[in-house]
Amino acid sequence: MTPKMPNMPNNSSTNHDIHVVLTAPSSGSVARSFAEISRHRSATGLKVPTESSSSSTAFLDASLSSSPPSSSSDIVFLLTVMATTLTMFVLTLSKLWKHLHRDPFPQDTSQIHNQTRSKQSSSKKTPFKPLPPCHVSPHPLLGHMPQVSSPPDSALYQSIFLDHADPSSGLSTFWFLSTPCLAVLKAEHARSILRHSVERKTFDIFTRHFKRSLGKDSLVIMEGGGGTWRHHRNLVKAAFTEKAVRNMSGSVWEVASRFARSILDECDADEEGSIGCYAAEALDIFKWATIDVFGQVALGHDFECTSSLSQTPVAASFDATVEDSSARTTARNLFNPMTQWYWLPTERNREYAFHSGTVRRALEEICERKVEDVRSKESGGEKEGKEDMLAILLKSDVVATSNDDQSQSQSKQTPNACRHGEMIEMLMTLFFAGYDTSSIGLSMAMYEVSEHPRIQSLCAEEARRAADHLVLDPTQWEDRLAYNWAVVMETLRLHPPVFTNCRNLVKDVELDEYTVPSGTRVYIPVVQIHTDERNFGKRAKEFLPERWVRWEEERKCWVKRDYAREEQESQQTRERGKQGFTQDPKYIPAANPNYLFSFSDGARNCVGKRLALQESTMLLSCILRDLTVQTREGYVLQKRKKFAMAPPTEMPLRFKRREWD
Repeated sequence: MTPKMPNMPNNSSTNHDIHVVLTAPSSGSVARSFAEISRHRSATGLKVPTESSSSSTAFLDASLSSSPPSSSSDIVFLLTVMATTLTMFVLTLSKLWKHLHRDPFPQDTSQIHNQTRSKQSSSKKTPFKPLPPCHVSPHPLLGHMPQVSSPPDSALYQSIFLDHADPSSGLSTFWFLSTPCLAVLKAEHARSILRHSVERKTFDIFTRHFKRSLGKDSLVIMEGGGGTWRHHRNLVKAAFTEKAVRNMSGSVWEVASRFARSILDECDADEEGSIGCYAAEALDIFKWATIDVFGQVALGHDFECTSSLSQTPVAASFDATVEDSSARTTARNLFNPMTQWYWLPTERNREYAFHSGTVRRALEEICERKVEDVRSKESGGEKEGKEDMLAILLKSDVVATSNDDQSQSQSKQTPNACRHGEMIEMLMTLFFAGYDTSSIGLSMAMYEVSEHPRIQSLCAEEARRAADHLVLDPTQWEDRLAYNWAVVMETLRLHPPVFTNCRNLVKDVELDEYTVPSGTRVYIPVVQIHTDERNFGKRAKEFLPERWVRWEEERKCWVKRDYAREEQESQQTRERGKQGFTQDPKYIPAANPNYLFSFSDGARNCVGKRLALQESTMLLSCILRDLTVQTREGYVLQKRKKFAMAPPTEMPLRFKRREWD
């Protein structure tokens, strides 16, 4: 049977608004408009406002100095623009309407597959089976974009990725604008897709803002796996090797300890009541901790946010730049010219220019100092101590920059050498990739331990036992803080900061009995995969750190569980026909680490995974060792969508000094 898209509604009424984006007028018409406004205000006695920004002032001066044309020519020009825009809109609407009336995966693709498979040996032939049809009516222009763009725990989002999914295969098909898409629920399907391709087609209407903030060659927004992507990826990977991250453990532990001490000092300084407390918004305080970790491990610089428990000026500019780029991609601002055009002399654009300029100047100054430091150490033969990411990145460029002769520099430059501008882009990318994700993950971890007092106590007890050892050797954190690590892993499973991922297939892929054709855009709904019983057992929706660790009585400590070994033992028990302990309804099966997609998978996985786990585990253990944490009484967790992330709308936390017997 051929799956068909449901018939579109015949009536014109719809629950969704249709947004029309008009083509931007030429600079000449904008100049004429400003000139007319100036004359009108002068005639009526109104003052023309002046702008503080130099670029905005220059723009207005140039506009007002141009000679205005006659009113008739203005009318002709305006009518021409309106007629052209209306014509283009009607043609686009007609094309989209016809496009959305076809099935996203039509039956005639089977002919292509059969022709391809006829060239193969008969032993490799598999019958083509059409993908499940979509049962949710699409918007005439946006397709299923309103559902896909909703928060991951909303009914709209789940209607596509969960309710509409085929019960046996876990596959669902839908439209994103005019692009046919597929979503998967089985973890093995997601793993196959993520390891199949690094291609990720993006929409310029979303990514243009991040290109301005992070650079056009940022790893976060680059589409394919070409030479530029591989070049940047290899450079960044050099800063996140196992040895490099292990060497960063001392800096991370220092920030985590200082953060906990600062909160303790605030609790002791509180004069309200006999027991002092410190109240703060979760996302805010963990952004301060995250930016200090970034400053220490990436730049060798202290932003002093955890010392003061506040945002310093440079840290505030970092935050404002990231927040502005994310805010411009929301549905409310996506079709608003005042937020999409950076050349408009608006207050928002002036603030963005100020903050982004502050960040780049700060990074350039730090880079210049680091270049001189690395160069002097190389020439003096000094042995390196602790190395931050910037020093590692610069080492590939030292040979090229240490010689004043440009020709000699070019001849000595290594293949992995990066230019100064590339380093700024990579640092901005590293900060962007870890800033929101780490703060969201830590906020959700605090929420879960506040909801589960037993788990919070176990974390605190382990952190107290490990404290003296980690002061001497922070590299032992993974063995000494196994239960705290398990809490972080379980938090990332139930509350992944990046709740969706996608790939564009470059060749056909077999998923069970289905053949997904090349060119299909495949979505990975991470939250729904992590809470599916097929992937994490019957208790998949429960917060259970014990699925990652077990208590070892002999050593009196928590140790990581070996999924492969336990699965093999369970299989052998079933083969013998015995009913083992795995049949106990209270039994918690070991989690398969390959089924966790919070850091993606394949060649495009998160290179900073080791550092993120180290940072989150140390911060969690230092806080719970000395403090108890609670949310506000009656608090209900709600999430909002922020690009591909899902931070809580709010999360008020109260910290108190932990009393030990």
